[in-house]
Amino acid sequence: MIRKILTYYAERLEEYLSRTHRQPEGIATVGLIGTASEETPNKLVVSLVNLEKEASGDGVYMQRASSGYAGRLAPLMLNMHIMLAAVYESKRYAESLSVLSDTLEFIQSMPKFSVDGAVYTIEVVPMSTMDLHNIWTTMGGQYHPSVICKVRGLTIDSGTVISGTGAATGNEVRM
Repeated sequence: MIRKILTYYAERLEEYLSRTHRQPEGIATVGLIGTASEETPNKLVVSLVNLEKEASGDGVYMQRASSGYAGRLAPLMLNMHIMLAAVYESKRYAESLSVLSDTLEFIQSMPKFSVDGAVYTIEVVPMSTMDLHNIWTTMGGQYHPSVICKVRGLTIDSGTVISGTGAATGNEVRM
């Protein structure tokens, strides 16, 4: 699901950015930032930086099953921290700043989006210079103009039943 969400978002960015930035090879993509390859993509790159567990949604709940009630683990609620980086050659630095500015306009104009019926929100995360330095150092890349965003709404649910009983009947009960 992570791949699908990031790919969808990059495709919407591509549509938005291609209105003002003409690049036959495309302008937005999902990829790894900071790779050792010598080729610079000259694109806005969307990359997963971190996953964090949402504080809510822990525990076990009971759900009605055909034979009574069954205990299930609550879905895992996650937030994705993503980086949107304008990875351009140094001679195209001014263009990278323009692409990043337009990307920020896109984030502001589309704070919610849906993929396969699930709704996600995206917001810019304030980062200190030291935090950004640590992220770029960890990724092993040279710095490019970028912004870190938080995507909320990712839910992982295997649907695994952890216990079952045939004793109770009625509507779903959450514990």
